[in-house]
Amino acid sequence: MKKLVLAAASAMMLAAVGSAADAAITVSTTVADDLHGSTLAANGQVMLDDFDAIDDARTSYVGNIIEYPDEFQDPISTSAPPPYSGGIIVGGAANPVDNTNYASVQGGTFSTYTMLGGTTLRGFSFYMGSPDTYNKVTFFHQGGGSTVFEGVDIWGGDPPGNGDRTQGFRVYYSFGTTRVTGIRFDSTSDAFEFDGLAGIVPEPATWALMIGGFGLAGAMIRRRRAAVA
Repeated sequence: MKKLVLAAASAMMLAAVGSAADAAITVSTTVADDLHGSTLAANGQVMLDDFDAIDDARTSYVGNIIEYPDEFQDPISTSAPPPYSGGIIVGGAANPVDNTNYASVQGGTFSTYTMLGGTTLRGFSFYMGSPDTYNKVTFFHQGGGSTVFEGVDIWGGDPPGNGDRTQGFRVYYSFGTTRVTGIRFDSTSDAFEFDGLAGIVPEPATWALMIGGFGLAGAMIRRRRAAVA
């Protein structure tokens, strides 16, 4: 019985730790807008911040936000709203654009997205438009270290980063066993436009189960050592 309990606890520990290969942050998929709807939707993840009505209390965003309609530019000049189906035609654009609030990181500046109160992300996606090679995204790991995506690597390389204002898509990232405490969005030129920050946040029950597994394993190891002595 003791061996079974110890094996179960060990399995939980191994699942929590994972392998080095599982820890890498990668672009898992890029979903473009189509006639069936907008990728502003979270699509299986939890919408954390849409810069309008949704602002998750576990997170904090610091950066420039273009507010519709007060700061909306028509015709488009320094900040191109991310396009998406269901929006509006503005500034001679060929496709509808986002007529809601959205983030716009201007050249030489950056914005930060931080998890609060010890909360971490185990998955993330965001909607971006008019992709440019001078944009950068940095994921900060729990416990130290970071993963950086620059230019076309942010969305996996297709489409090319030529600032095409008709391009809008949601980028999904796979974290493996890595947990992320914050994200930084940089741009060296005008501009880096995005919206709809979504993710996967571990539930308290999941953390309790993992912590319980570690405690159980430790207790069994101590008992075993005592028995041997």
